Amino acid sequence: MAGITVRTFRELLKKKLVKGVGLIALLGIAASMVIFFAIPPGAPMQREAAMGLEQPILKVGDLTVTEADLQKFINAQTQNNPPTEYGAILQMRYQTAQSLATQLAMTLELEKQGYQASSREIEQAKEQFIQSQIDALKQRLLPEGKGDDRDLDKALRERNPNMSLRRLREQIAAEVPDLQFRIFVTQDKFLKSLREKYNPTDEQVRLMFEQVYPARIFVSVEKHKDKAEARIKEAHAALKSGKPFAEVVKQYSDDPDAIKNRGGRITGSGYYEIQEQLSNLFGAEVANRIMAFKPNQDYTEPLQDKEKKGYYIYAIAERKMEPPPDFDQKKDQYRQAFINMRVSNEQQRVMNAAQQNFKPEFLDPLLAQYEKLTKTMGMPTPERLKTFKEVNDALTPIVNSSSPNVRLAQWMQILVLNQLVQLHKETKDKEGEKKYHEQLVMALNRFFNEGGEDLNIRLLRAEILIEEDKKKEALNDLEIAAGMVARPSDFPFLFGIAELYEKAGRKDLAQQTQKRAQDLQKELQRQQEEQQKMIQKQLEELRKQQEAEQKKQQEAQKKEGQGAQQPAANAPQQGGQQQQQPAQNAPQQGK
Repeated sequence: MAGITVRTFRELLKKKLVKGVGLIALLGIAASMVIFFAIPPGAPMQREAAMGLEQPILKVGDLTVTEADLQKFINAQTQNNPPTEYGAILQMRYQTAQSLATQLAMTLELEKQGYQASSREIEQAKEQFIQSQIDALKQRLLPEGKGDDRDLDKALRERNPNMSLRRLREQIAAEVPDLQFRIFVTQDKFLKSLREKYNPTDEQVRLMFEQVYPARIFVSVEKHKDKAEARIKEAHAALKSGKPFAEVVKQYSDDPDAIKNRGGRITGSGYYEIQEQLSNLFGAEVANRIMAFKPNQDYTEPLQDKEKKGYYIYAIAERKMEPPPDFDQKKDQYRQAFINMRVSNEQQRVMNAAQQNFKPEFLDPLLAQYEKLTKTMGMPTPERLKTFKEVNDALTPIVNSSSPNVRLAQWMQILVLNQLVQLHKETKDKEGEKKYHEQLVMALNRFFNEGGEDLNIRLLRAEILIEEDKKKEALNDLEIAAGMVARPSDFPFLFGIAELYEKAGRKDLAQQTQKRAQDLQKELQRQQEEQQKMIQKQLEELRKQQEAEQKKQQEAQKKEGQGAQQPAANAPQQGGQQQQQPAQNAPQQGK
């Protein structure tokens, strides 16, 4: 069963990092926080993590994130229900810290560009957030969601005598770090300024639908060293003398044969995508000039890219304008799409600058080592061995300390030691395998002796005990592991336990466990089918609701149309009456 543990660890390492906390979404998550109920004490790991809240975890520029800040962000994302399994805790801590680092870097970059959030703006955002939570609770707690603050205060006291509206406001404010509002206000100011900045013409919007196919001659500095510049000038002179572009490409270009055989033509894309690529290579001014070229007519002078990797001559091989047939009818929608595209590009530019100018530093030693492990995927075996050894050495003092995260460090070190055993097996280093096997066994025993518990770790120790012919002790671990499996989604663990029971010589227990695994698997399938039916039912109800709304709108439009026609039909008659009345009255007035 070492495979389960290794696989679990690899999955943790393979997880993609979240690139943004998503502050607007994060602000909305807390609408469902049940703050006014007593929060249970939680698992031992959560109580341990509550210690050392002032401990610095992350530094970005001049901003430091503490353990308390990190916990608040985790609670907001998990609706005050953070994970309790060691691997999930580590992953959540790392991903949240990484996401926060990205957002803080972007905020600092924006502040540098003049988008500072004032104290007053931050307080206003905080107050709006608190009020949004209170309004959400009114919807949930008051009859038909109607009532004022006094009604909500009464409802809160009825549900919990120790709660009041004033205390609720204090708790909501305490649950969300002020740092979050600084990030939110700064980025919101930036986005608003971008949307006000762009007012595209019809032609600019239409260019969204033009496909552009560039062609180029590329001379590599790495290949030709100090002769690269002279070579690109020769190519340019050949073009000026009238030599066809495709022939110059074959003679001078260092691009792959596939590109050279197409006359230097490279992959085409949308107008603005190509413009962005060229801007990244040469700057916006050069890019705009190239984008104005006529196909197969114009070409640039020799250009060197920003990173000085080579010299280029660019041309445009082909361009196709393919606007959608409804362009004129839906021009406003396409204009909005253009603005969104531009805003996204600007955001990405700021993000790239932020990552260059404000690199995060993990001050928490456990997260720093976890980050090292995320970079081992795809490394050659010697480099992986070296990294795992460094991480193991760095974890040892944490494991031997009184850190609140000591159990997390123990769990992580066990998986690192298990990887070291496997890597030494691969390299057929018997001495190294023996050394780390002994350390692994000691780490496993210490983990359980000091109160740690984890299903994967139980199975790992059970397998090692079976290999050492300590089957009785292994059966104890397997019994505990089997008792830990309760959720239908955990059925694969039972198949693994059954396999180990078989190796330990207990076919009867293996069969029983396999039967239980099959039952849980069927239960999971049943739950998934029910969930699918429920989703289909909800979609059907939504479809009927939309149809009813559409029918209602059509009837309303029909009535409006009839109403508009009625005055038109009556107009001549009314006009006639108005003209006749004076004529009838005139003789009487004369008399």
